[in-house]
Order: sequence, then structure tokens, then C-alpha cells
Amino acid sequence: MLELNKKYTFYALSEGIFESNSDTYPVIMRINKNKNITVRVKNDIKIENNKFYYIEGVGIEYKNRIHLRLDSFKLLEELNLSIKEMESIKCEILGNKMIKYTEFASFIENEIDNIENQILKDITKEIYYKYKEDFIVYPAASKFHHAYRHGLIYHTYDCLKLGLAYCDLYEAINKDLVVSGIVLHDMMKVKELKKDSQEYTVEGKLIGHISLMSNEIEKVASNKGYDGSEEVLLLNHIILSHHDEGEFGSPKNPQILEALIVHLVDLSDARIVPTIEALEKTNTGEFSEQIFVNDRHKYLKHKLSK
Repeated sequence: MLELNKKYTFYALSEGIFESNSDTYPVIMRINKNKNITVRVKNDIKIENNKFYYIEGVGIEYKNRIHLRLDSFKLLEELNLSIKEMESIKCEILGNKMIKYTEFASFIENEIDNIENQILKDITKEIYYKYKEDFIVYPAASKFHHAYRHGLIYHTYDCLKLGLAYCDLYEAINKDLVVSGIVLHDMMKVKELKKDSQEYTVEGKLIGHISLMSNEIEKVASNKGYDGSEEVLLLNHIILSHHDEGEFGSPKNPQILEALIVHLVDLSDARIVPTIEALEKTNTGEFSEQIFVNDRHKYLKHKLSK
């Protein structure tokens, strides 16, 4: 997309900041819902992650690729724009679905309120509201799926919709366990990832979001006098097994029906959404770029694609 020596202006969202040994460092910036660019930033300039910017720059060659050299920038909030104008810009960058994080939050909170088991409801509600402020803005991952602002709540919302569909179809499933497990399964990404970048924290590297949430559940349960209950045991098992295999961070495989459901909806959404996003950037009749979460396979955008 970028051309050598051509000047550009963009509204953009910073989605990934990386270290470099050169005199500039790369920042991945989303300029619309289907397109990211790599921006080269001088080392003495600080760009924050998950922030909206107005940027100006020139296309330059860097290691046989065209990147944007950042010449000037301002935070979106520093521009003389109305709230409506800023929301319109954000919507253009993120796409309509991703900007609806307030609607996602309302849906999730309504399902928490509908939990009938008091122990599961109390634990889920306390943890959710404790971390809500970060939960609604954090990405769900550093790069593989939903790796953008509001990605974590977007992923959780999708998983919850899928989980509820399973519960409607199969009466044998305990809906309360599924809702609690889905709401909490990735919430400790807010401690696993750094707030100002998509790099891992020390806690993220040494413990990880799965064990961090397990610890959080035990702490809240103990404070409320619920430790030792079967509900805490089952909820903890769902969290500890939702990646299914040790290779992917889970110390246990799913061994209750509800843990299997949470694993399946998490896996499905983490694979389907990146595939859809890759196809959105692909011309009809052509194959997509390699999709890492799908074993690096390429997918055809056929003529019947929506």
C-alpha cells in the first residue's frame, strides 16, 4: 500500500510496539479495520500502545519493505474534534463491531446477573468488576488473535454467545458454570500483558493468565468463605483446562462437560475471527496470507464469500 517517498497522513491506532537495535523502532498501526502499516519511530520519541493518533510521514525502504517514517504525530484527543467526530474516526479504524465494547459489556454483565448459583455469581461478579476498566480496553493477545484495543472484551463476548448457544442446544450443560468460565477464562490477560504495549509482563512470562486467574478465584473464594466448595473446584478446573494441552499453557485437559464447552468456544473464536479478518484483506479468487492460528494455512476467498 505504501509507496516510496510519498507523503501520507493517517488517523491510526497503535497496536504493537517493538524493540529495535537501529535508530528507530517499529510500531504496528491500524489505519482501518482491514489494514495495518509499520511505522518507524525515532528512539527519542515515545509512542504509547493502544492509543489513537493523527500521524504524518513519508514512505521509506527498510529491509526491502516500505515502512512509514514518522515525521509528526498528535494524540486524537489533542485535536480540535467533537466527540462525534472522534467516535467516527475510531469506528472507521476499528470497524463497527469492535467499537461496540459498551454493548459487549452490558451483554456480559446481564449474563453475570442471570447466574443462579450464588457462589459462582459472587465470585464472577467480584472479579469482573475489579478488572473491568482494563478488561474493556485490553487486547486478547500480543499478536495471534484479537490483538487490538477492545480485543479482550470482543473475544469474551463472542465466546459467551457461542457458549450460550451450546447451552440452549444441550440440556445437560450447566449454564452457570459455562458463563462463569467464559467470562473469567482470559480476564487475567490484563496482568499477563503490559498496558502500554503488547509485550508480556514478568507475571505473564513466569505465571501466565491461566494460573493468575486460578489464584484470583481461590483468593476471592477464601475471602467470601467459599473455599473448599465444589463450585470453586469446578470453576478452577475450567480455567486451568481451557487451553486443553500443556503445550498451550493448560496444566490439565478438560474433564467435565462445561470445561470442554469453554475450551471449544475459546478455540473456535480464536481461529475463526483471524480467518475472517485475513479474508477481508484478500481479493475474491485469491488466497489469504498465512494464518498462524490455523497452522499457517492460507484460505481461499471464493466468489460466494460474504
